[in-house]
Amino acid sequence: MGIAAVASIPAGSTATSTVPVVLDNGEPRSVHTAVCTAAASTTGGVVTLEISQDGVNWFKTAMATLTAAGVTTTTVTAAARFVQAVITTTVTGGSVGVTVHSAA
Repeated sequence: MGIAAVASIPAGSTATSTVPVVLDNGEPRSVHTAVCTAAASTTGGVVTLEISQDGVNWFKTAMATLTAAGVTTTTVTAAARFVQAVITTTVTGGSVGVTVHSAA
């Protein structure tokens, strides 16, 4: 059973200082996915999917490299209650929005 998706990074974001919205699954889930939607003219940037057991200590698990407009997904299989996506390299030329969700 899945958990409702959360827009972890609001559409139109570009900066590494963007504060992500955290998905709290309520209990550990084993599969986590970030869906990154890069706007027109996007030429670069990196979004990292992070997981946590306590919502305080975060572990980087998978990265999506943005090179053009379009949708990029990244998935990690690891038990965690909390999930967030973070811009770890500034998005250039355009912007990105990221939704995260968890399952099982």
